[in-house]
Amino acid sequence: MTAPAPTTARRPDRAGAQDQMELDEHGLNPGPVRVSTAAGILLIFSHSSVTGLYVARREELVLKRLRTGEVSDPVILAGGASLYVTIAVVQIVVVAAVLSVMFGAAPRQPLSAAAGLLTGVALMTAMAAATAALCRTVESVLVATLPAVFVLPMISGICIPREVLPDAVGDALLFAPLSPTVDLVRSGWTGELTAGGVLTRGAPAILWTALFAWTASRSFRWEPRT
Repeated sequence: MTAPAPTTARRPDRAGAQDQMELDEHGLNPGPVRVSTAAGILLIFSHSSVTGLYVARREELVLKRLRTGEVSDPVILAGGASLYVTIAVVQIVVVAAVLSVMFGAAPRQPLSAAAGLLTGVALMTAMAAATAALCRTVESVLVATLPAVFVLPMISGICIPREVLPDAVGDALLFAPLSPTVDLVRSGWTGELTAGGVLTRGAPAILWTALFAWTASRSFRWEPRT
C-alpha cells in the first residue's frame, strides 16, 4: 500500500489588510491600530456628509437667510455641522469600546484620545467648508470629496500604519492632515506619547485646520453659484 501523502497545515486566510502587515513585528498592537483606523475612517465620512450639507443649504438659500441675523459665520457653519459631528463622535466611541473589548486593549491615556478626536473634528469641519467652495451643485460633492475618501486613508496612517513603511516615507507622512489625529487616538490606548508629545503631535493638525479655515473664509460661497 502506498503511504498517504503528508498533509501540510494551512494558515487560515487573513481577512484584513492590516493583518497581512505583521503589525506585531513592527511593535504595533492590533487593538489600538484598529481603533485609530476606525476613528480616521468615520471622521472622513463626516467630512463628506458635512460638505454635502453645506452645499445643499447654500443651494436652498438657508445659509443666506441665517447670515442676515446676528450670528457669526463660523457659528453658522459649526451649528450646521453639529449633527453630523455628534453622530461621528458617538460612532467612534461605540466602535472604540467594541474593539477595546475584542482585543483586550483598555485606554491608558484618555486625554490623548480626546485631543485626537477634537483635532480631527475641527480639521474635518474646516476641510468640509473649504471643499464646499469647490462644489457648484450637490451632485458635485461626490467628486469633490473623493480625494479625502481615497487619499487621506493611504497617507495618514489610517489604512497603512507609517511604521510598516520605509523610514523616509513614514517620516514625511507625519505631517499629512489626519496623521496627528491618528497618532493621538492610538496613543490613547498605548500611552506612548507624553503630555509634551501630545501637544507636539497636535500642532500640525492645528496648522492644517487653520489653513483650511482660512481658505474657507476667503472662498466659501453663501449663495448659489451662477
